[in-house]
Amino acid sequence: MKTAETRMYILTDANANNNKFWEVSIDDAEQVVSRNGRVGAKGQTRKLGQGVVLFNRKIREKERKGYKQIDVVGKAPSGAANSEVLATAAEEQIARGNPVIAELVRDLAKINKHQILAASGGQMDVDLGTGIISTPLGVVTAQNIKKARDLLQGFERYVLKEDFDAPGFIDPLEQYLMLVPQKVGLRRGWHRDFLNDADSLIQQSSLLDQLESSIEIATQRIREASKEAPGAPKDIFNVTMSVSEDEKVRSHIEKIYESGRRRMHASHKLQMARIFDVSLGSMDKDYEADGATVGGISELWHGTRAHNLMSILKGGLIIPKSNGSIRVTGRMFGDGLYFSDQSTKSLNYAYGYWDGGRRDDRCYMFLADVAMGKPWHPDRTGSSVKPPKGFDSVFARGGKDQVQNNEMIVYRTSQARLKYLVEFKQ
Repeated sequence: MKTAETRMYILTDANANNNKFWEVSIDDAEQVVSRNGRVGAKGQTRKLGQGVVLFNRKIREKERKGYKQIDVVGKAPSGAANSEVLATAAEEQIARGNPVIAELVRDLAKINKHQILAASGGQMDVDLGTGIISTPLGVVTAQNIKKARDLLQGFERYVLKEDFDAPGFIDPLEQYLMLVPQKVGLRRGWHRDFLNDADSLIQQSSLLDQLESSIEIATQRIREASKEAPGAPKDIFNVTMSVSEDEKVRSHIEKIYESGRRRMHASHKLQMARIFDVSLGSMDKDYEADGATVGGISELWHGTRAHNLMSILKGGLIIPKSNGSIRVTGRMFGDGLYFSDQSTKSLNYAYGYWDGGRRDDRCYMFLADVAMGKPWHPDRTGSSVKPPKGFDSVFARGGKDQVQNNEMIVYRTSQARLKYLVEFKQ
């Protein structure tokens, strides 16, 4: 029997040790079924009876007890393209028959899945076929993510003071978990462990970033699944990649890498491995229309963790909004795209040094054309810092301008074009 309507509710109360969900559905024959349990568990299913009146009455009962409805993007119906077709979509769209690129894409997808599982304690997962990240209750909406991000910023001062029992911490935490449901501890007092240090705040911020990028994919999959004719999904990766075998290119990139290599950086022992030519359609087009006219083009490095690469290959570099000091990797000069000519400084980001995470034996950096135009040498740092009128970028010189290492920042994504993805190994 086809389900006519399903609603999901959640109740989180740290003092009462509650973090539970209640799902209720009604089918075309007006049969009402519920499923409930602790978030992260499968839950118990019950047949409640029949009728729209019963359906609405049960909802009112739960709402009086404090349950709140959670909006989820939902799941694609069973008539959608089968998982085998979806699983090969990214490989087909990026690799286009190149087995080396196909292997790289599979590896990056697995790295992304592992990071999500680890950061969320196993409570968020990635469907490697669709790229959709799900919480235990489904794929949350963009509005949920925005509200959750606002709440996350407010936790920082309580975490720094270790004031986990303050109402100003507990109440927003309960709201946060009702927006982005996650499994918590079973024992009373779990709220003291869920966000207990700066690393946990960073992990949650990273999860919100990835959930946000997942929503677009999820929405598209569901839209396609609603159509009668199943089939392969539309292209979502507007990128061309190939293995560079040009010795002149390799020699040129090695020269740039060696000239910026610094022994003081933890990643300096890593060696260059493969080089991939990269072309991101929309990003390249925007650069030609804007960055190429700005001038002052420099070849600079951009390092990022491997689990971010699939997102970049899908949509290019983005300028994420500031979130207090939760984002500790860079951001000394406001919201912008950060690069450096000191190769191992950028490689430290990819290596996992700056964010305090696990060091990666294999990591990646982009080499990009960056339109610096007329750079400004900053005399201060801060989230609101931007180049004054008449300047196109920030060039913070190591040892001179408030920083130890060179930092180059542009404030429009159209000022950068990714040219190469370079692999590094021990």
